[in-house]
Amino acid sequence: MRPRSRTLKAVHAAILNDVAAPSNIVGRRQRITRDGKMHERVMLDPLDREAMADKIDALTHVYHKLTTHKVTFEFAKPNANQQRLLDVQREKSAGAKTQRTRQ
Repeated sequence: MRPRSRTLKAVHAAILNDVAAPSNIVGRRQRITRDGKMHERVMLDPLDREAMADKIDALTHVYHKLTTHKVTFEFAKPNANQQRLLDVQREKSAGAKTQRTRQ
């Protein structure tokens, strides 16, 4: 008997979590077309957009090389609480930019 943590599906899920390490995975969608191709979308935490936006292509390439699965990484739609946090971050960064221009 093989433990569930050693199954191929569990190992690939663990690799996916490790590849997207600075961010959290908040959702996954799998779609299988009629010709048998599987498309997987992985939604990342919208609060990490600034830190992870440049790394999306690299994450896709690394995961494909390790598992031979093709995935696309996206950012989930922020909920109301996350949207407030994003607005506060945006205001802080805008305030810092105006102070730099005044000096």
